[in-house]
This record gives sequence, structure tokens and C-alpha cells, in this order.
Amino acid sequence: MAKFYFIALAIISVLPALCKGQFCENGELLGDEIYEYVVDPVNERRETLLNGKQQNGDSGKNLPPPKGMTKLYWDCDLEKQAIDILKGKDCFLADDPPTNAGGKAQIFEALDASTTPSASSVIKSVIGFSLSDIDYVALPIQDGATEVKYTDDGKESLLNYFTLTQPSSSKIGCAWKKCTNGQWLNVYCILDSPAIKDGGVIYEVGKAGTCIDCPTGTGCDPTSNLCVPLASLPTTQPGATTTPSTSTTTPTTTTTTTPTTTTTTPPPAPTTTPPTSPEASFPTGASSRCTHAVASRMTDTLRSEYERLHNFRRGLLATGQIPRKDGKYLPTASNMQKISYDCGLEEGAIRWASQCPTTNSAPSSRNGVGENFKTFPATRFTFDTAAKKSVTEWWKPIRDVNYFEKVVVFRPFHDGAPISSFTQVSNMYGSG
Repeated sequence: MAKFYFIALAIISVLPALCKGQFCENGELLGDEIYEYVVDPVNERRETLLNGKQQNGDSGKNLPPPKGMTKLYWDCDLEKQAIDILKGKDCFLADDPPTNAGGKAQIFEALDASTTPSASSVIKSVIGFSLSDIDYVALPIQDGATEVKYTDDGKESLLNYFTLTQPSSSKIGCAWKKCTNGQWLNVYCILDSPAIKDGGVIYEVGKAGTCIDCPTGTGCDPTSNLCVPLASLPTTQPGATTTPSTSTTTPTTTTTTTPTTTTTTPPPAPTTTPPTSPEASFPTGASSRCTHAVASRMTDTLRSEYERLHNFRRGLLATGQIPRKDGKYLPTASNMQKISYDCGLEEGAIRWASQCPTTNSAPSSRNGVGENFKTFPATRFTFDTAAKKSVTEWWKPIRDVNYFEKVVVFRPFHDGAPISSFTQVSNMYGSG
């Protein structure tokens, strides 16, 4: 069976603390908040709609599935725009909502501060009830219609649902604030698509569970059937797609190649260059952060994604928010470093994964550098989804054990056990 291959190399524990920080440089929300509150629930609803399983309110029927349903991603520029607009006025109200340049689609709610928690989780509440309105209120649609149109026929409560699920939008950014008068909370999201108008087409009707007519520059994700950027898809399907990762704390000479921190150490080089499997395929897209001989086999987008996925989990760990099997939380840490990407480690990982191996590399081939290894069926994952899945799998073992109640120390019996993948990510990281 064709598979994705993931390798992570590390020699020091991920345990020591503080990696707080927003997902976007000029943003306010953390990565886990973005995915839990906005991106994941919206994409789940998009999949439900695409599969023809979304009920159309109380009509007794389901909504027709759309063509070209895209996957939604968080956009830092849109988040910053939402933040700046909310800061431009003491308070916005339902009858005086904010507006944005270009007439972009938007979600806005003014909530009573006396009955709503003043925290970022208010965004989760707004997105949640916006997506659930379609479960109770029906949009009039004629049988056999080839297009689904929005009609403001007393159904204004459905505008937010279709704004969040219209296929033409693939980016979103949200912000919130408590008004200076203390009486109201404002939640505001901006999307990259035009605002839906009364009588306007929301989407063209497609076939349930089928990915067709993806927008230019996107292709079908074999896992979700949503349209995703071509750079995140395997170059061949089916086929073995390879993405390794490496990490170490060996002292290195740092060379900055982009504003994002990237370092270069000598890769754990074998005595001869290993052959590349004819079954291997690699992600395509911009690749400028690393310049070694096989750097083109990894994209800058995936490099940044691995950093992001690990760093927001390290932030949770540092602040005592990672639970064990018994429900108790791991101790907080005092010196957690933010992970940075290392091109030398990446090169070694790519060279090993390019062979489409089925197990870890020999320890003698990597000179004391640790390693995580995970495989996934290529027919079920894209490079994007496999990156997220691999990091989840490497962190998950801590939920199956009750280690590290008062002090976090790596013991000899941890070596080779499932928990070792959790401890194998240090301040340097490379993947392929």
C-alpha cells in the first residue's frame, strides 16, 4: 500500500517551559484556539455539506452538496484587519456593525457582557451557534436546483452559516474585544470572499462526496474531498510520499535564511548517498529556507507548519495544560524554548525518508541524534493532514501513561517505549 513516511530525529526532551505566544506575529489568538474555535468546526461543517449530510433546517431534506468546496485556513492579515477595525471604535452594536474595505464577507456579533465570559472563547460560541442555525432554520430551495441562492426572507439567521461555508472563501481571521463601557462584547471575523447578497448564488450544486471543479491553484484532498492548495498535495497519487523530521540540541552555527528562525547543522550523513525510491514523491511549493542538495523535497509552508504544531503544544506543556492518563496535568516548566527549524537535520531526515523505509534508521547512521518514525497510507492523507497527524501521534503517548507526576526526568526504561516520541523534540527541528 502506498504510504506517507514521517521521520523525526531528536536527542533531548521537549520537557522544560515557556512557549507562550500568538499564532500570528501581530495577532491575539493562540494556535490551539484558532483550530478549536474556528478552523476545525467550520471545516467539519464544510465536509458535512459536501457529503450531502447537512439537514436543511426543519424542511425534512438535506442541503444539496456544492461543487468546489474549499478548505478554510486562518489568515494573519485578516486577523490583523479585524483587530484594527474593532480598535477603531469604542463599541459596535448589532444595528451599527463594523465594515471592511472591499466588501469582504464578515461575521459580527455584539453580545451582552453580563451573560458572556470575557475571554477569547467567546469566538468559539459565536462560530458554534452560527454553524448550528442551519439545523433549525431552512433555506428555501427548489427541487432539482442547479444553484443554491441566498434569500433574505426572514432567514437572516442563516447568513452567518452560509458566509462560513460558501466555497469561494478559503481564508478567515477573527478578533474580539470587551467594549469600553463594559456592557458589550464584540466578535468580528473577516473572510476572503465577497459578502453574500440577497438573491446571490452561494454555490453551484455538485455530487455528494465528490470533489469536482476545484478553484484554480487547488486540488482534491483525498481525505476530506475538500479543495486544498496544490502545494499541499502529493506529486503523485497513489504513490509513496515522504516527509521526515529531525531534531537535536547539538550546538550549531546559526545562519538566518528568512525572517523565520532557521539553523543549519551538518546532517547525520551516511558514508554513501542512499538511493531515492522510485515510489517516493514529495511536496511541491516555495522552498527557500534551506539550501542543501535535497531541500526542494520540503516546502517552506510545511517547515513552518511543523514549527507551529510543535510550538503551540510546547506552550500548553509549559503552562501545565497537558494531561496524563489519570487526568492529572504534567508539571509546568520554567525554561521551555521555542522550537526552531534546522536545515542540516532536515537533510539527514529527507535522505532517509526518500528511500521509503519501513522502520527507523540505524542509530549508527545518525551519530547520537534521536528519531521518531511514523507511516500513514498515502491514499488517506495529504502532506498537510499527515503533518498534523504525525505531530498528534508523537505527542499522544503521554495520555496513555502516568509518568512525570512531580518531576519530568527521562529514564532509561523510557528509551524505545511509546513515550519516547513525546520526549524526542528539542529546540532544533528538521523534517522531510
